[in-house]
Formats: sequence, structure tokens, C-alpha cells
Amino acid sequence: MKIIVNNINISIEKDQNLELKKEVVKRGVKEEYIQKIEYSKRSIDSRKKTDIKFVYNIEVTLNKDIDVTGLNVNLPKQIDEPIHKVKEGVKRVAVIGAGPAGLFAALRLCELGIKPIIYERGEKVDDRDKTIDNFIKFSILNPNSNIQFGEGGAGTYSDGKLNTRVKSGYMNTIFLELVANGAQEQILWDYKPHVGTDILKNVVKNLRNKIISLGGEFHFSTLMKDIIILDGKVKGIKIQNLLSPIQIEETELFEDVILAIGHSSRDTYRMLHKNGVFMESKPFAIGARIEHPRVDIDTMQYGKMVNHPNLEAATYSLTYNNKEEERGVFSFCMCPGGVIVNAASQDGGSLVNGMSYSQRDGRFSNSALVVGVKANEFGNDLFSGMEFQDELEKKTYNLVGNYGALYQNTLDFLKGKTTKRKIESSYEMEMKSYDLNGLFPKVISDNMKSAMGYWEKTQRNFISENANLIAPETRTSAPIKITRNEFGKSVNIEGLYPIGEGAGYAGGIISAAIDGLKVVDLAFTTIV
Repeated sequence: MKIIVNNINISIEKDQNLELKKEVVKRGVKEEYIQKIEYSKRSIDSRKKTDIKFVYNIEVTLNKDIDVTGLNVNLPKQIDEPIHKVKEGVKRVAVIGAGPAGLFAALRLCELGIKPIIYERGEKVDDRDKTIDNFIKFSILNPNSNIQFGEGGAGTYSDGKLNTRVKSGYMNTIFLELVANGAQEQILWDYKPHVGTDILKNVVKNLRNKIISLGGEFHFSTLMKDIIILDGKVKGIKIQNLLSPIQIEETELFEDVILAIGHSSRDTYRMLHKNGVFMESKPFAIGARIEHPRVDIDTMQYGKMVNHPNLEAATYSLTYNNKEEERGVFSFCMCPGGVIVNAASQDGGSLVNGMSYSQRDGRFSNSALVVGVKANEFGNDLFSGMEFQDELEKKTYNLVGNYGALYQNTLDFLKGKTTKRKIESSYEMEMKSYDLNGLFPKVISDNMKSAMGYWEKTQRNFISENANLIAPETRTSAPIKITRNEFGKSVNIEGLYPIGEGAGYAGGIISAAIDGLKVVDLAFTTIV
């Protein structure tokens, strides 16, 4: 028999397993009945720095059935999974992109008996790793295989954070699949689960091999150059093998194409627009990475308990609301013990992103610090937001003179003066000191300064001589939505299914994976 016990608070100073057992007994269960205790969820309550607590929800296996009436425990909820049957007439299905949305869509198709063909413009993750390392060392960019493009998508090089605000019945399926393919079991119960870039690379490879074993087919370094649409219906795609010495386009016939292109596929957006695929501008966010010595963030969050062995590198999540402009400023993609990397994917444009490894034990912690940009705020054209991103990236490249980054101490940014000293940073490529007030439009820099001024007063050590901005952070999310209907189909093209971040329907690894599973079930199955 299993029971659920929720909201158990235990000081980090105490023996966790012993205290959990005591709490179950306190709830009315005899100790001799307790066979096994497993975490369902664990979070940290660090509001009181002198008494930091873990907060648990647990599942308890008992060696005897008991009557729980009157006890402060719950019984597990029984969830009946719907049975999906493939719709008639489904033939060849192409999946464009091997990020989390594309991989989980492909896996779901395989499980349904549909054998997808997956096209990814970037390389397999091992080859992609070498290409990225070459870029960091020599500033030689491969515009088709980089931090943004390649097996696993941009999420492979972002720490593998799995927290999401999306509520979905698919979440448990995704987490179990990740663990089955090499992710840590801890992600099943951690309140801010992460895998780490080092482990996620192996998880991605294992997912690929599983899809292949189920009949899926992968083509890496293969770019979808065009889509064939006739009378409002997909008929096929034109692809190009990027490794071939003869750059010719080959036609592959498909009546169903799942678009999992990622939010940096600017050339693909333009191609789709040329072919009449309906798209809309959408909000996104722009800013910089803020980087601190990890010990400063750990101290900010944990106080005197900062070096306690039960505590990992600290995370934070900060928000600021400009009510007058109806605009948010927020931290995003926080990487404790992580590094800042160059995330360029276009020749002559430079930008940054953050990532960390599974141990999160680096000297620095960083996060995006970004300002919300409204749809069409910088122009009324469909691609105005994308062009605004592009302009900032090109401006940065020209200012640095290479694929580097601009930096400024946070106190100097607030004062509007250039930082005259060199800074210590996890960023490995070239950096140039620059007043970021001159990089961003006034609406961006003013809102960043307002938020930072507020956090300077409310978050100890967050704004200081040790805190630096590394810029620009431009690719937080897609500035475009490829509009679809309630069945996951493009609103005007039959057989086209936009999914994930690039379609504008997700904002991270888990939400993208959820979207891939959901759209496959909506589009290709009926519930029995």
C-alpha cells in the first residue's frame, strides 16, 4: 500500500531520512508499517537565513494496508491514461529539427507505429561539440551548427533546466523518458530540476538511438531550403546536404511536416513567409547576462548557512514590473555555478547565453537580465522584432571586432560610465568594455536600470563591484509565432504542424517537449 504525505518541513541541519520517518509517524502511521520512503518533490525554504529548511512531499510504501481515515495523509490519485489510435491515411511524416520538441514528437510518432524522418541542419552532438570548441578557440563560426543549431537544440547548451510553468499530463512521461535515457533520478522530485550540459549530451544521443531502434531515420547537416505547397496543402520539402561538395537541392515528398525549427531559424521564417505560411509578431525580451561570483549569490540566498554541505549552488528568480509602461523586467535562464557562452548563429553577429554542468560548481553564477519587448514595438513589419535582434548582434560584433561580448560593471551601468578595468568572468572569448546604455535603445536600458536600482535596495550584493553585465542577450524566445489551430495545424496550410520554441508555443526544454507530444496526439491520433 502507498500513501502520500505532503508539506513536511525539515531543517537542513537535521538527519533528513530520520526526520521524514518521524513525520510519517506523527501523521498517524505506525513506524513498523513503513517499508520505503521516496521523494515526490523537494524544495528549499531559505526565507529565514538562520533556519533554512527542505520542504518535502513524499510517497510512503507500507508493508500493510491500513485505514487512513482520520490520518493526516492522502492516497495516491489514480490517473487513467487515454488510449490513442493513429488516424487513417497517415503516411510519411517529416520532422524538421532535432531539439526537444522535434525529438519528443519523433519519439511519439515511433511509439504510434509511424516512422518519421528527422532533418536537422546542425551536427550530431559529438561533432557539434567539436565545432563549438573550435568556435570558442578560434572564432570560426559554423552558421548551421553552433550553440543554437544541432542535435538537442539550443537547450543542450543551456544547463538542461527542466522547470516550467506549463501544467501538463505529459510532464511525468517526459521526465521518466529523460531518466530512462541517462538523466539523474533527482529530476523526478527536485523543485528546480536540471540535468546539466555534460549529461544532457548523452541523454540526447540515447534518445536518438531509441528513435532509430523504433524505425525513425535521422539526417544531420541537412537544411530544409524550401517547402512545397500546392493549393494550400503540403506536398513535400526541398533539402540540402550541407556536407556535400555539390550544393544541390533534393525534393522529398511528404504530406505531413512537423516544424520544430527553434527560435533562431531566421532564414526558415523568411522562407515560410515567402510560401504564404501565416505568421504573427509576438512579444520577446532583450537584455544582458548578469554575472556574480557564485559565493555572492550563495550568500545572498543562504546567509551564514552558505557553506552547509546539504546546500547546492543557489538559484534566484527576480522580477520587476514597470506599471506605467506595462512592461516586465526579469531574470531568466539562471545558471548557478555556470558559464557565459557566445551563442552566435549568423555571420557577423554576436550574442551571449548561459549554461552550466551537472555539478554546478563553477566560480561564477549568471542569469539573463532582460526587458520585455512588445510585439511590433520596433516596427510594424512581421520581421521587425527579428531585425531588431539582428541589429543588436551586428552592432556588438562590429564594436568588438569579432565574435565577442561587451561588458560593464553594474554600478557603472547605473551611472552611465564605461568600466575602465578588466573584469573576471567565465566568458572565454574576447570582451570589450562598453557603456551598454549606448548599445540598447533607451526603453531597454532605462527599464534595466529601474529594475537594478530596485534590486540594489532589496537584494544584498546583487548590484555591486562584483556584479557585471555581459551583453547582449537577444535570443530569449521567438519574436514570431507560426499560428496554428486547436489541432496543432497551421491555420492556412494543410499538413504543416508548427511546434516548440521556434513556432512560438514553448519557452524551454520541457514546454517544448510537451508541445511536441501534444501536437502529435492532436494531429495524428484519435482517443479510443
